[in-house]
Amino acid sequence: MSTVGRNEPCPCGSGKKYKKCCEKENVVNIDTLVTQELDVLQAQLYDFIATAQSTEIEESYHHYLAKMDLMQADPDIYEMAFVSWYGATQKDADGVRLIDRFVDKQLSTVTRPQTKEVLESWKNVRVTVGTVEKLDDNTLRVEEAITEDKLVVTEKFGKLDENSFFLGLLLPNGEKYLPFAQYFIYPAIEKAAMELVKIRFEQGEFENLHEYLSGQYLEIADVGFVLYSAEKKKAGKATASSNETDEAVADSAEKAEAGTEGIEIWKTPEYVEAITALQNFLTEKGEDKKESDLLVAVLEKYFYTERPTIRNPKIYSGAMVDMAKNIDEISIRHVQKELAEHFDVSANSISRRSKQIWESYQDTVQELLKKTKA
Repeated sequence: MSTVGRNEPCPCGSGKKYKKCCEKENVVNIDTLVTQELDVLQAQLYDFIATAQSTEIEESYHHYLAKMDLMQADPDIYEMAFVSWYGATQKDADGVRLIDRFVDKQLSTVTRPQTKEVLESWKNVRVTVGTVEKLDDNTLRVEEAITEDKLVVTEKFGKLDENSFFLGLLLPNGEKYLPFAQYFIYPAIEKAAMELVKIRFEQGEFENLHEYLSGQYLEIADVGFVLYSAEKKKAGKATASSNETDEAVADSAEKAEAGTEGIEIWKTPEYVEAITALQNFLTEKGEDKKESDLLVAVLEKYFYTERPTIRNPKIYSGAMVDMAKNIDEISIRHVQKELAEHFDVSANSISRRSKQIWESYQDTVQELLKKTKA
């Protein structure tokens, strides 16, 4: 707790000494006053982002919504997650984020020095993911993935299972952090989720965790739904969850079970997009079903084993068709120029990826061919 000396400037921002201003109203707890002001600023920040309008925001919103199969179970959670993520991480044509614009706009309206200092630090918003531990009803400690940094997060938290998985946007508040808008805490999936995050980070050649999470935040949130739904199904739990995120997960469980062999937790939205684009192309071209299924099976095996971080899924779709020219036992043949035009990617990208997969998965192709003949 911080208190004010009688001869110090009054924390109300009047410019007077404390003894000649607010002392008569009893000792002021500056921390409480700052917290109240920060709560208001957080709400204003969210509204500022949510009411911003641009073609880029609209297109991005629908682009991710179409990929977030399980998060569609609760549009309110998706919208809050999208708004907070977009405003805190995505830059406009001038290279400026909405959170930067908000901070610059509001700084002149904040009179309390402590509040102003914290508000300015919000430009350093931290996107994080890791294992979470509850210290008390108002404090969490997050052990961040990759960096292994210990982050203290203050908020009113309910019941929390040990080894839960945390994903959120954190606003600096001195040496601690405040969770911004929608954050995610998934129980029972910490080990699987952390492994997935590390694999994608390492394969994506990102400079740091923040760069990776800034681009993959919504996908990880959605995969968290999948992993948690799978865990609930495995454990045979049918009880309703006590918080909004868990309720959305429970509602999405039925939808998740519609996938082949239940919930295939390794299939990210990008993987599904690549596989679907490959299937659609082969069907459109009237290719043999068994041969088409072979290519799809190889691509699924590749994704399952390698877990690559994908920036353009359709490169992999085209690469699989191109790779077929190496398989004497099947008749699928298409030139790279045709594939590049169909999938709207470069022929060089298709060629490079095709060679990479073929060099590593020739044995897989032969194994699948034997099963097909059998």
